Parts: sequence; structure tokens; C-alpha cells
Amino acid sequence: MKHLTLLPLLLACVTAPALAGSCKAIHADLTEVSSAEGCNPGLASCFLGEVDGNHGLRGTTHFAADSGRAGPPTSPSFISYSGPFEYRTQSGTLTMRETGVTTNNSEGVVTAYQEIVQGTGLYAGASGYLFVSGHKSGGMITTFVKGEICYP
Repeated sequence: MKHLTLLPLLLACVTAPALAGSCKAIHADLTEVSSAEGCNPGLASCFLGEVDGNHGLRGTTHFAADSGRAGPPTSPSFISYSGPFEYRTQSGTLTMRETGVTTNNSEGVVTAYQEIVQGTGLYAGASGYLFVSGHKSGGMITTFVKGEICYP
């Protein structure tokens, strides 16, 4: 009788790793350049890039800020921004909302938080977040991406 009482607990323990296993730690390298060509319809400019990461996060990217503000008076060389960010891979598209800060000139740093808002293919129904951090120089933005994607 004691063994039957433990059965639900054992089943819960056996299924828990499967649920936890649906989340994958992500790390990737991302390089972007500003462009006036190849942007999504209706956009005059955007940032196009290439991502090379683990768990299938390899492909191209697209970003265009839809809002921005000057930084605080104590950090006048920074601006904050937000916009949709797309990772386009062979397995599907991952659409994020990126919110970040960067220096307001062509040389400097950038750091951002990306939250999954939608996905297609492998990423349909996924949730999670990514942190992006790096520098910009000579018209190129080079960052490191780290976070977690949870699959349904």
C-alpha cells in the first residue's frame, strides 16, 4: 500500500525533467550592419545581421527601432530604444521585442534585453528571453547573445 501512495510522487519526478528539458540555454555571436536595403516592407532603414549560436539559433536577423529617447542627463552620450527583432533560421522565425541602451554615436557600446513575442516553425509557442551585449565600431555592431528559449 505504501508503494501505491508513492506512485504519484514518482510519476511527478519522472515527468519534471522532461518539462525542464524544454528550456534551452542559448549563447550566440551576432554581427549587424545598418542598411537602407533589404529591410522589411515600409522601412527606410534597419539593421541586418547574422547570428551563429547553439540549439539551431543560426541564420539572419532584422531589427528596426520603433521608439527611442535620450538618456538621462547624467549620461548624455546614451540613448534608449525599443523595437521588433527577428531571428530567421532554417527552423523558423523567432520574433522578439528588444529594449536597450546604446551610445548615440557610431563608436561605443550596446546592451539590450529581448523577450520572445512570437515564433513560427520550431519556435511556434516558444517563450523566453535573450540578453545582447557588445560594441559598435566602423558601422558594424558585434555582440554576444545569452539567454533561454523554452519550447512548448
